[in-house]
Amino acid sequence: MIPGNSPLSGNVLKTPVRHAFMTAVLAVALALGACGEPDEETTKGAKPSAPAETASQTNPAQKPVELSVVRPLQEQITENVVGTGTIAASQKSNIGPSVSGILEKTFVTVGDRVKEGDPLFQIRQVDYQTRLQEAQYQVKLAEAEFTNAKAEYERIRELKAGGVVSKGQMDKIQAAFSIADARLGIARANLAKARQSLEDTTVRAPYDGVIIYQYKYDGEYISTMGPPGMDGMGGGGGGGRGVFDISKIDVVGAIVEIPETKLRFVRLGAPCIVRIDGLDKEFPGQVDVINDQVDPASRKVELRIRIDNPDYTVKPGLYARATMFPDPRPALTLDRRAVLGPQEAQYVFTAVNGHARQTPITVRELDARRVEVLKGLTAGDQVLVGPNLLRLRDGDMISVELAHVD
Repeated sequence: MIPGNSPLSGNVLKTPVRHAFMTAVLAVALALGACGEPDEETTKGAKPSAPAETASQTNPAQKPVELSVVRPLQEQITENVVGTGTIAASQKSNIGPSVSGILEKTFVTVGDRVKEGDPLFQIRQVDYQTRLQEAQYQVKLAEAEFTNAKAEYERIRELKAGGVVSKGQMDKIQAAFSIADARLGIARANLAKARQSLEDTTVRAPYDGVIIYQYKYDGEYISTMGPPGMDGMGGGGGGGRGVFDISKIDVVGAIVEIPETKLRFVRLGAPCIVRIDGLDKEFPGQVDVINDQVDPASRKVELRIRIDNPDYTVKPGLYARATMFPDPRPALTLDRRAVLGPQEAQYVFTAVNGHARQTPITVRELDARRVEVLKGLTAGDQVLVGPNLLRLRDGDMISVELAHVD
């Protein structure tokens, strides 16, 4: 028997071979497993916290964000309106003579306070006194001529009644009488004018005020084309300038500007406080004028605020800041801490069924603590505030308590 053909011999030969083969396969598998294990660990270790973070966000058992709740308030508010500008005199005039001549004397100087009717300056009177005398003599001459013409007229009229004088003679005498009467009227008018001119050589204050500028001095010749100028618009020679500028400042005005958006809150007669930094004082006033014209460039409206100034403390030209107090009006207000986002896309978070809901709103500033809600909320809404507000996201679970707003 050939040993290789024996059944016993075949089993003995096959078993070691199979065992060796399986051992080799196992070794290869173990080697491959050993080589792949570090890669799997590296892959799993690249983002070890990402799966945990995602799970925490979607886990219904996550810890709620702790916040406080405030509610919009429906209340009456007084929104002060502030305007800035300059103090101006209630009236300013350029005072010049209504007659021409040499400036003979000035009675006041810059800074003097004057009363209505006080003399300010005088034009040389000699020429006007001479003209007055001449006018007086002209009146006497005209009166004499009138007396003679009247007597002749009366005499001829009697003769005419007796048929002695013709109608032509009567008409001639009547015309002479009428001419004499007219000449007398002209002479008397010239006399009145001469008297007025002499009186006008002394120029007086048109109202109580203060002298703020002097243009002409003693000895200068002054010509004029009209009466003393008012509001700097006329009177006096030298390019239309008179001798003095006078201002009425027992009442002054604060001329201020406010934004056109504030116009609806201001009314005539509204009380206000005017702060003048140059004097470090505040003065009561009231809105006296609201300009009907809005400046198209600045979008502002001019107001004039009356300030009583009997002791002349407030000077024209000072910087002024006026605060007006309109009537109260209803408004929905909110704690400004609740408002997030840029001005063009503002929003708040509201509490709805234990979750945060991002809610767009439109607001306008009121003061350091509050805003006025124009759109997006009602008085019953629960609005979230607190230190955790900035990390809040729409839909986050929240835990809230009522906030105490001072």
